[in-house]
Amino acid sequence: MINVAPFPPTRLARGFTLIEVMIVVAIIGILAAIAYPSYTEHVRRGHRAGAQKALLEAAQFMQRYYAGNNTYVATVGPAVPNITLPAGVNRSPTDAADGTQIYNITVTGSTIAGYQLNAEPVTGRVMEGDRCGTFTLNSLNVRGVTSGTVAQCWK
Repeated sequence: MINVAPFPPTRLARGFTLIEVMIVVAIIGILAAIAYPSYTEHVRRGHRAGAQKALLEAAQFMQRYYAGNNTYVATVGPAVPNITLPAGVNRSPTDAADGTQIYNITVTGSTIAGYQLNAEPVTGRVMEGDRCGTFTLNSLNVRGVTSGTVAQCWK
């Protein structure tokens, strides 16, 4: 008796077909298109929080300066200069070891009785062109931004 198989023996399939690979690539592309914008916005929110923290630390420095000098200006006279913030208070992140400077913290409009602090994004870095722009904080704890709304940006 001769044993005849109904079908000829087939070669074992190895690997993936081109269609299967293209389906996986399409799924990864769709997930990346959804995830990347969410990730970048999360990173931007973290940098904004760092700038707000740096502004509050600079405000504490200004209050300590006022407690010791009874003024928010460096000298009293015809040309009233703004106070220069010390290293570590004049940037965000506040510690140079934490990474690249993203915001520059400056004092503007300081008078004997008040001041305004600005956290301006550094040109050419990740926060340049951010929807919130420059963060501001004054001696009365009034918060502001140059673009966007305070409620959205100062969360």
